[in-house]
Amino acid sequence: MKLSQIRRHKRRLARRNSTAHLTLTSLIDIFTLLVCFLLVGFQGEAQIPSIKGLVLPISSSYVPPESSLTVVVTKGEIRINEKVVQTLMPSNTPDASGNKQIDFGPLAGVLQEQAKRFKPSQVVNGIEERTVIILADQNIPYAILHQIMIVCSQQHFGKIAFAVNKEAKKNA
Repeated sequence: MKLSQIRRHKRRLARRNSTAHLTLTSLIDIFTLLVCFLLVGFQGEAQIPSIKGLVLPISSSYVPPESSLTVVVTKGEIRINEKVVQTLMPSNTPDASGNKQIDFGPLAGVLQEQAKRFKPSQVVNGIEERTVIILADQNIPYAILHQIMIVCSQQHFGKIAFAVNKEAKKNA
């Protein structure tokens, strides 16, 4: 074999046995962007806050909640997004029927403030309405819930949903 053939043969062997160099930096960047995109684009169920001592009613119907404002009504207070807004203590001035009323002014003020942060979910009679989820203890009187729903509706949170516990399936 000639010297030129030997050199050519060595170059071919060197090309065959060489390993490819792969830079992982760009690959890691791509995977990071992919993970961020998937996390941002993922639309899971809205998380319902758990409050100690709050017992939700049980229902057989279950529609997953959408992300919206949450109003928690316990036996002693009202919370919006886990922040105490007001207590449920009746005022000293009785109404026409002689019952003591609860002033929902603080609730109305916070709802009006929160209306700026949430986009409308529907338009009813030309008025933009937002969604609110009410988590109410099962022992709260309906009259109080009705007053809270009226305040929510007056502050343009007209699409009202109630959070419930899903009824356990019975095995037959």
